[in-house]
Amino acid sequence: MVFLLTVGLIPDVDLLLDKIPVLRKAGFYHQGLTHTFLAALVFSALVYILTRDSRLAVLSLLIYSTHIFLDLFMMDHNPPIGFRPFYPFWNKLLNFPFIPPTDKSSLAGMFSGQSFRAILWETSFFTYIYITILGVKAWIGKRD
Repeated sequence: MVFLLTVGLIPDVDLLLDKIPVLRKAGFYHQGLTHTFLAALVFSALVYILTRDSRLAVLSLLIYSTHIFLDLFMMDHNPPIGFRPFYPFWNKLLNFPFIPPTDKSSLAGMFSGQSFRAILWETSFFTYIYITILGVKAWIGKRD
């Protein structure tokens, strides 16, 4: 469970990489290369190579991709508005804002009421998915 929660946060490693000028120029700025579905695919391939567990690799792909999907709906106030989830295949900036933004400018901002509301939105979404998965598993189990 800790591994899967960590996978959900891995796209945001670019918040740290953004602080290293050489990496920033290479595309590691917030919502840059780590916020692409290609990065999700590469990461899940690495999980498979390291573990030889195809179910864990697919689950990693789904969780990583869900982070990217949810970020499409986050309000973005910093230009450029949106990000390129299909880069390098499609270079269009996308953003469909309705989830309140988190404040990543400081540690205090990350623990602000604004960030807490955004986390509640995301948690609600993930809880819905989790309950759906449990329901499907229970339904399949009853059929056996």
